Amino acid sequence: VVTRYLSIATALLGLMAAIVAATYWWKASRVAIRNNAASISDVPELYIQSTQVAFNESSRLNAYAAIWTGIAALLSAGAAVLGVL
Repeated sequence: VVTRYLSIATALLGLMAAIVAATYWWKASRVAIRNNAASISDVPELYIQSTQVAFNESSRLNAYAAIWTGIAALLSAGAAVLGVL
């Protein structure tokens, strides 16, 4: 009886971790390149720098998403094991 409740609680925690991961993936896909120059040809260095900043931010968000995805997978596996016991 106790393992059933632990299994359900672990599964819910896994679901929450998966939602957090999905939120980070979504945010990573929505990072915009901020370009202060009038056009790319005016000051290409600023555009390159803005692109690098956007890539770094997207990379950081993707890293968090990957960590949360791993946590969700571990919690889901734990819930499955507890459900069998």
